[in-house]
Amino acid sequence: KGFQEMGRQIDVLTEEIEKLKLGAVAEIEYESFMGLGPAASKVYGIDKGLSVGGYGEVVYNNYQHPSKKDFADAYRFILYGGYKFNDWIIMNTELEFEHAGIGNSGSKEPEVYAEFSYLDFVMHKGFNIRTGLLLIPIGLINEYHEPTVYHGVLRPDVETNIIPSTWRDIGIMAYGKVGELKYDVALVNGLRANSFNRNTWIRSGRQQGAKVNADVFGTIVRINYELLTNLLIGGTYYSGKADEGKGGDQDKSTDKEGTVNLWEIHTTYQFQGLHLRGLFASGSLDGNSALESAPPGDGDVGKKVEGWYLETAYNVMPHIRPASDMSLTPFVRYESYDTNKEVFTGSRDTTLDRTVTTAGLGFKPHPNVVIKADYQWRDTGSDLPEGKGTGLDENKIDQINLGVGFIF
Repeated sequence: KGFQEMGRQIDVLTEEIEKLKLGAVAEIEYESFMGLGPAASKVYGIDKGLSVGGYGEVVYNNYQHPSKKDFADAYRFILYGGYKFNDWIIMNTELEFEHAGIGNSGSKEPEVYAEFSYLDFVMHKGFNIRTGLLLIPIGLINEYHEPTVYHGVLRPDVETNIIPSTWRDIGIMAYGKVGELKYDVALVNGLRANSFNRNTWIRSGRQQGAKVNADVFGTIVRINYELLTNLLIGGTYYSGKADEGKGGDQDKSTDKEGTVNLWEIHTTYQFQGLHLRGLFASGSLDGNSALESAPPGDGDVGKKVEGWYLETAYNVMPHIRPASDMSLTPFVRYESYDTNKEVFTGSRDTTLDRTVTTAGLGFKPHPNVVIKADYQWRDTGSDLPEGKGTGLDENKIDQINLGVGFIF
């Protein structure tokens, strides 16, 4: 009887080991969940328990002017850790190591973030709740930003300097899908007014979940509608307050305070190998006298900003190897944006009225691995000669970009 029981236990252990082996080697299907990237959505595809995923990218920028040193960087390495408690309660976290985990190459300060960390209560197709440190549902890149899902070595300038990708804040969000319409409605913490600057507008004012000033809040509404098969039209509106300093600081009458309004409309279309996308964004800033009278320099933030881009890409690999899961995709993107369209005091900085034309190629030897190369023609509205330094316009310097990326 004892041998029989031992044999039964051995059979049970053997079966469990086989299950573990199968789980370790099984290839999951990478799909986006409610706008998140495929690797970030990995936890939603498992039955229960722990999920691990991630992505990485390394880039090289060759500047086409001798006044600016070329640049290479282990730009990002990301680990996603998710846990599915049951079929409707999910934890999802992204840990980001930027610039090889070192924010400053001189002082070797660490640059490691929790890019998002939230609990998702997936209750119904039409209504769900997400709370914690959230990616802001705005534009085409902010949530969907893994290197295998967008064209070009670098993310679009418009979705970096007008829409401050990657934008995350602490809050609560309701989301769902009704027919072909998807919606997101969120209440999040506001922005840090003393960190705004004229070059990247509100980007440096993201509080990123770190010692947040919770005296101010922002609200956001996004609507996406699939008008036809593979044709998406949508838009987002954000309105929020901005205040000076971090949580716990003394509240002073001289603090900079303001109101940020930002809206965008976007569209994407995909038919076989053809990919088209476009986006237009416009923002405004109002503030108290401490904010609006900021002296010229990084503190002289734009009162109004605006930007747009159009992009087209086509996968030619089906014409070369019809049965292959590889892709070879040339693309062209044109951007125009101005972070100093209107200013509170003084004159506009025309070096911030920028255009960028990017043409390049992306090759995927596997759907989760990409090799990229592109050339960027950069120009501005200023009369200054190109170059980096006093009396020169750095934003006119063209560049060659190379990159590799992966998700898992």
